[in-house]
Amino acid sequence: MEKISNRALVSRLFTSANQRLEGAEYDMESWTQWYEVVQQLTVPEKMVYVIVRLNQAVTNGGFSEFYESSFGIFAPEMVHALNEIKALDSAEILSASMRIINPSGLLDEKYKEFVFELTLSEEQKAQLFSQDVRYDQLQDQENLEDLLGDYLQKMIQ
Repeated sequence: MEKISNRALVSRLFTSANQRLEGAEYDMESWTQWYEVVQQLTVPEKMVYVIVRLNQAVTNGGFSEFYESSFGIFAPEMVHALNEIKALDSAEILSASMRIINPSGLLDEKYKEFVFELTLSEEQKAQLFSQDVRYDQLQDQENLEDLLGDYLQKMIQ
């Protein structure tokens, strides 16, 4: 069997995850329902979904957009997934952004409930912008598609 490229593997898993989410019946206004539907994805689909969504949000609108679009409810899982694929700098930057928006250190359901309804202050947006700059600077040294693809290739062997 011919080896599939990292780009094709990530793309197929992301498409599969999106199709499963689009076909699921859940209320997008409920963080618990959205979160549960994502948890029902396969491990590879979930990893791809959370990492690609993080990268899309931060690349297009920064961490402010990431949190204000409620994707921040997945931030703890994203940190774990980034560490798993050895994207350690990305994981650290995401962790730093979480400390900015959650200075009291809420965990689990309390964190998700808080982040789902989050409205950022101007000070938080400014602090998150510094994390955007750090994230953008990683582009040449930490390629998420390659790291994720390599990890998934090992997983499916």
